[in-house]
Amino acid sequence: MQPIHDWRIGPGTGSQRRHHIDQMQQRDSGPMRPLLGARQIRRVLLASVLAIVSAVALTGCLNDLTPQGRWSAPVSDGNFIYVGNLDGVLVRIDAVSHAFDVNWLYPYELDGVRKKPNGLGAIYGAPVIQDGAVYAAGYTCAGSNCDGEVFSVSIDSGGLAWNSGSFPLRTKLVGQLQPTANGLLLIGTGPVDDEREPPGYLYAFSADPNAGRRVAWREPLDGEVWGEVAVDDATNTAYVGTSAGTLYAIDISEDDVPERVKWRYSSEGAITGPVVFHQGAIYFGDLASNFYRLNPKSQSLDWQFDAEAWVWAEGIPDDQKGAIYVSTLGGHIYALDISTGNPIWSTRIDGQVIGAPLLFDRVRNEFTQRVLAVPSGTEDVHVINVNDGQIIGTFPTDSAVKSAPVLINDFVYIHTLDGELKWYSPSDQILQGCRVLKDGATCE
Repeated sequence: MQPIHDWRIGPGTGSQRRHHIDQMQQRDSGPMRPLLGARQIRRVLLASVLAIVSAVALTGCLNDLTPQGRWSAPVSDGNFIYVGNLDGVLVRIDAVSHAFDVNWLYPYELDGVRKKPNGLGAIYGAPVIQDGAVYAAGYTCAGSNCDGEVFSVSIDSGGLAWNSGSFPLRTKLVGQLQPTANGLLLIGTGPVDDEREPPGYLYAFSADPNAGRRVAWREPLDGEVWGEVAVDDATNTAYVGTSAGTLYAIDISEDDVPERVKWRYSSEGAITGPVVFHQGAIYFGDLASNFYRLNPKSQSLDWQFDAEAWVWAEGIPDDQKGAIYVSTLGGHIYALDISTGNPIWSTRIDGQVIGAPLLFDRVRNEFTQRVLAVPSGTEDVHVINVNDGQIIGTFPTDSAVKSAPVLINDFVYIHTLDGELKWYSPSDQILQGCRVLKDGATCE
């Protein structure tokens, strides 16, 4: 079986389509369900088969795949930039001088008085900065046996911020931790320990370093979780997608509740990428080449778009343009009307799009232009004019990019698949500097 970064993406499921489905409330049996005719039932059955096949194939590939990391996007607290390197070590560089801090890293082992990196294997998600600490998760696998770890490192001391140390989990930890307003950190997993069932969990950790109980609660799911969790703090609800194609709405109240699952929605394929909650709506893609918008109040589908290839990358809302930008593993980029799902424009790049594109305003000679920087799983990050979808520039990386480019201070930072952190001028895409994240050396 081919590794994930070499998958070939086949054709989509047809021409662009949208579904507006009348639904009725089923109070005693869960969320609203569509009223289906015979033709629609046949389509749903076919889609279910495809979802099962894609989920099984994807799970098999990931079980055979040694975690590669290098998908971790950098984050900053203004003073330092934090990122997980190719060995699964959390490192940092100075945000101004770009000096590599050899005394701040995790995990490590002591070589005399010197900290020697001792990586987790892979850190896929971006670190999270909160309350004077940096939180992250990583894992490594030997065949199907995986060992993961959730940890918190003090920004000031570089030591573990949780009094009781890090938290080991025998599972895959692919997504990033998601903080909530009520003091939790959420992350989805695969099966834990030697269990086959359930195939995944949503874990809620207490962010309090002095908490007596590290795991506040966990909720079993019907599949593995590889994407980020979305949170609506106003309603204490988390939205998480699984490899079985289920989108869960989960109660994240601190108090014990008899039933945490509020409702579920079944998509046509495995959900592997991040779920987005924006302006009262839920957005996500699947491996049946669809992109969805759901209404959480009615628990119903607003619209569905055929993206012609599997959707892994996060959808990027643009309130200024009234659009959402959708990217695929086939290299497609679409601008969709965020209210209707109708296409505004489309373009295509070489390579898969896995990392989230970066939306920003590029200023050149006092002229401001709104652009989308799209990472390619083959090479480079392409700059697209969001007015018409034209490719107008490139951040040259000389390597594949599967992490999200980010804008920090006056530079665009890109973590490449060869383990380098590069930074560029956002106006003209000229490379300004580069560090090898394994040891802090200047790139050749």
